Amino acid sequence: MNEKRQFREEKLKKWIERHGDPYETSFSITHSPGEVKKDFEKLENKEVSSGGRILAFRKQGKLAFIDIGDITGRIQLFIRKNDLENFEDIELLDLGDIIFTKGKVMKTKVGEISIFVSNFSLVSKGRHELPDKMHGISDPETRQRKRWVDMSSGGEISKDIIFISKFFQKAREYWQSEGFLEVFTPMLHQIPGGAYARPFKTHHNALDLPLYLRIAPELYLKKLLVGGCPKVFEIGRNFRNEGISKKHNPEFFGLEAYEAWGSLDKMMDRTEEFIRFLCKGLLGKSSFSWQGVEISIKEDFKRVDFRKALIDSIGVDLDGLGSIKDYRAVFKEHNLSWGDGMTIGRAQDKLYSEFIESKVKNPTFVTGYPEEMSPLAKKIPGNEKWTERFELVIAGCEVANAFGELHDPDEQKKRMKNQESAKDSGDFEAQPIDDSYIEALEFGMPSAGGIGFGVERLLMMLLDKDSIRDVIVFPMLRPKQDG
Repeated sequence: MNEKRQFREEKLKKWIERHGDPYETSFSITHSPGEVKKDFEKLENKEVSSGGRILAFRKQGKLAFIDIGDITGRIQLFIRKNDLENFEDIELLDLGDIIFTKGKVMKTKVGEISIFVSNFSLVSKGRHELPDKMHGISDPETRQRKRWVDMSSGGEISKDIIFISKFFQKAREYWQSEGFLEVFTPMLHQIPGGAYARPFKTHHNALDLPLYLRIAPELYLKKLLVGGCPKVFEIGRNFRNEGISKKHNPEFFGLEAYEAWGSLDKMMDRTEEFIRFLCKGLLGKSSFSWQGVEISIKEDFKRVDFRKALIDSIGVDLDGLGSIKDYRAVFKEHNLSWGDGMTIGRAQDKLYSEFIESKVKNPTFVTGYPEEMSPLAKKIPGNEKWTERFELVIAGCEVANAFGELHDPDEQKKRMKNQESAKDSGDFEAQPIDDSYIEALEFGMPSAGGIGFGVERLLMMLLDKDSIRDVIVFPMLRPKQDG
């Protein structure tokens, strides 16, 4: 135990000797620190009880000034020796301690809103020093590993948590106002499906059954369309056993919405409305800045065709490519690596990310994806190789993915068989056949449009963060090695 911690421990022992163990006492407050300041006009000259962490502390003879706070804000405690029997106990307090207090809400002579303390008590001893209040935690990884410290010392994450909470409120408000029913589907799946991703595998002991954490709720949500729900949406966590990067975390929030009798164009309209609704409700404007790039959402979002965009970018027409050999040649020509388990669909996705997605700045719908990349999307009438699909891309980052939903059970089964063949050939992200989903389609599903949003990616942009870790309260991090 270092000297500073030992010094704090000794103060705790003295407090226990004088007043008993604070950890054995329960405390109840009437107002948080931020509420006292916010509601001053209603609370002036009234008795309140509050509590929070000590963030500032100064003593001047028979007076003491202590700032306490939490994520709601902070309030000054004005303490006079003549008003307290245990004024000397202030010497047992340290920055970082959590205390409880009672008193009257007033302003000091210099106009500072304060609680004029009539009683206080230690609630929890801060055994560790807080970071320097002027600089906080400078190392980003430490901020992510120890959110509670970052929050306690006034880090941005405190404000971000409030913003994130409001984001979910506004997101639900939009979809519910449009008549969508919020539903909740299973997190444990017997067959992983609904997206092109490698799942996490687990096991149910009582049933002796292998299970997977869901990679997407899509197939269950479309079963609800079969059952007669015209509009459904779900906000929930998905899990994908993939690499970690600034745009990827193994667990993340997705928002998926499905509309019977909807279309791809309808999904585009809803997407524009939703993004504008969020910006107006959360930022109060029709633009935002993300990592130095000013993004405007005032005008209609641009639309570009996948096939044409690739031709314009590198002169490659996918209609002219038919085999793995053709794609290998394109990769070689453009100095792209050909990874293990590469399929035509994965090769197309690589070309898309390198030469289309990365070049987009303002919100853009990239439309008409190859069938190999879109096993759950219906084909464009009269064009067998391409599907009714779009991705919304902003500043080189995909934030939404939408389909004109494939509802032909025979075609869907054929696509899933092709995916299963790819899986057998080493593509761990390909989807297996889901007989339950095929059976649901055989009962009949209306034509429909569906869309999925990456919640954390939207939050990254609205909060102007360069990493998805900065909008996840407790992101996945590699265990820290000692030494």
